[in-house]
Amino acid sequence: MIQLLAAELANEENNLIKSGASYPVWSPYDAVDAANIMLEALKAENSVNHE
Repeated sequence: MIQLLAAELANEENNLIKSGASYPVWSPYDAVDAANIMLEALKAENSVNHE
């Protein structure tokens, strides 16, 4: 049973990316909100470290 499950998992791993298919990729371009959140977190961290 374990060998069967291992073989199925290996088969699924090999079929994750198909040749010629297109896949969406996230880009940080225009991620202004995320950049602002990171900036605020860094400012907060710096203010804690300098006290």
